[in-house]
Amino acid sequence: MSTDTGDRHSPGAAASIGAALEHPLVGRYRRRTALTIAYLGGLVAMFAGSYLGARVSVGGDVLDTVSTKGFDALSMVFIAFVMLTLLIVPVCYALWNGGPGMAALLPLVPVALGDLVVGSYVLDLDLATGLTVGASAAALALVATDARRAGSLRFWEAPIDDDGLLFVTAVSLVGAFGVARFVAAAPTYVYEWYAPFGTLWLVPAGVVGSYWLRRLRSVWRPRTNTTAD
Repeated sequence: MSTDTGDRHSPGAAASIGAALEHPLVGRYRRRTALTIAYLGGLVAMFAGSYLGARVSVGGDVLDTVSTKGFDALSMVFIAFVMLTLLIVPVCYALWNGGPGMAALLPLVPVALGDLVVGSYVLDLDLATGLTVGASAAALALVATDARRAGSLRFWEAPIDDDGLLFVTAVSLVGAFGVARFVAAAPTYVYEWYAPFGTLWLVPAGVVGSYWLRRLRSVWRPRTNTTAD
């Protein structure tokens, strides 16, 4: 009986997972979403290996001193993937698979891993950069999704996804608030390091502004037509 029940539940569970992988805020294609989740899993695994290697002892010796070359190579690869995940992967994912939620989350994963090592939350340069890239990637994901729905680069021809627009708006506002706090408290030299990334805020500002303008126009036109009649 339990086997039959499990067989009946398996298709339902698979369908639920598939639907979650294709949620508009996560990604348009489930296989691409699954590959990205696997990528994040690999990043976490590299972090765990590097972290444990510096703390686990075997025979009184820490692992990374026993196999120096191996753990040094792992650390270098991990750092390279952290930089890619923080700066490049979110934008590539947004254009490749849409999904504003996943695009906004990607640059925050390596920041969260760093905070885990430190043992506390810090509003520092890494987090400010992650919030900036995340907001920009989320905005690009919204545009990329609508371009696919429209079947052309004229993304404005697709109907507005209200949930997606509200999400990207919220991400942009929260990110802007966090970055504003960082800029207000950061020393001048740290702010100078962040300054090049500040131009990325033009992306969510332009996208969110244009979408809300379209939304207001769509609401205003029916009222105008009704008044004229």
